[in-house]
Amino acid sequence: MSTVVIVGAGQAGSELAVALRQTGFGDRIVLVGAERHLPYQRPPLSKAFLRGKVEHEALRTRTLDAYTNAGIEIELDTAAVGIDRRTRSVTLADGRTLRYDKLALTTGGSPRPLRFGPDHIAGRTLHHLDDAIALRQELHSGGTLLIVGGGFIGLETAAAATDMGIAVTLVEAQPRVLARTCPPAVSAFAEREHRNHGVDLRTGVSVRSIARRDGALLAELSDDTLVRADLILTGVGIAPNDTLATTAGLAVDNGVLVDAAARTEDPDIVAAGDCTRQWHGFLGRSVRLESVQNATDQARIAARTLCGKPTERSTAPWFWSDQYDHKLQMAGLPQAGDTAVVRGDPSSHSFTVVYLRDGVITGLHAVNRPRDFTAGRQLVTARAVMTGDEAASEDLPLSELMKRHQSTVERRA
Repeated sequence: MSTVVIVGAGQAGSELAVALRQTGFGDRIVLVGAERHLPYQRPPLSKAFLRGKVEHEALRTRTLDAYTNAGIEIELDTAAVGIDRRTRSVTLADGRTLRYDKLALTTGGSPRPLRFGPDHIAGRTLHHLDDAIALRQELHSGGTLLIVGGGFIGLETAAAATDMGIAVTLVEAQPRVLARTCPPAVSAFAEREHRNHGVDLRTGVSVRSIARRDGALLAELSDDTLVRADLILTGVGIAPNDTLATTAGLAVDNGVLVDAAARTEDPDIVAAGDCTRQWHGFLGRSVRLESVQNATDQARIAARTLCGKPTERSTAPWFWSDQYDHKLQMAGLPQAGDTAVVRGDPSSHSFTVVYLRDGVITGLHAVNRPRDFTAGRQLVTARAVMTGDEAASEDLPLSELMKRHQSTVERRA
């Protein structure tokens, strides 16, 4: 009997284990996770879970019975600390070793740490379920919150905390929030909405130092102002958990390097999820992607590879974020130089930004426009042709542009 060991019991690890069974693998599967919890969904941690709208049991990707019935062994609260490729074994923190025939790395990522001042004060982070449990308890006690970082985690947490009655100050070192991922129109909309909800949002400002003062935390900012807070949260990005791969001698470059079929340079090892830098079949370049959609899709690809049925990605990546009553949905991965066309009026709380390159749609960011997003995903995946005027026209639904594209393809077939 052969054994597949999966190191990392998050979204990718859970999906990979089940996908192995669905693809026909009938031998032993062992899923190893450093956390004490069954695999769970991370996106709700900064949204519904933080607000107390759902409990942690509802976040599980699958029940324990589902793994048991599929014959998947689970080792929780058990970190893997080493890989010996020569003996095909994984060493666990408790001293045990697991032998493998095939190995999957789904180790995810970790928040990039920040420490401030001579006392090296570290803010809280929000990535694991235990982080969210602790943060929710503290927020229910009231007080003030300083958030460092205007990315999705920072903004989603600011929205949840504000809804809970917490006074929030958010500082972002870049000139605008979401600068790494979104166009200026989306950034401006997010800034306006957060300020309208009472968030003291400051851009172009960083934290110089933090000191404990009279039972609270006093942050000195780069503009020489002071912010007093009961709690500090930092959200400045995720680093891939690729140390195991590095010490095992696998190729790593800001993530475990894998090809479009999730294969590492070792024919017996695949990797999937936030820990990887992958060659993306649709994008045609090497990228790191941090999303549930990517973790799920790449895990399924990895499972097929382990079963001798390798496939590649043929669809555009997509992402989403919920803040207050607003939903931002994104498709594609536009690059610098792509033309951004605004569709609709951002002041109306409903608009879309379409990205074009040489007359081909490369991406789309839709704010409170699910129909635009649904059609836009299809258009991006199809690499559909459109003009800037068509992208901007409110009189021409994106679904009609998709129908036109399909008709053109059919005529050429």
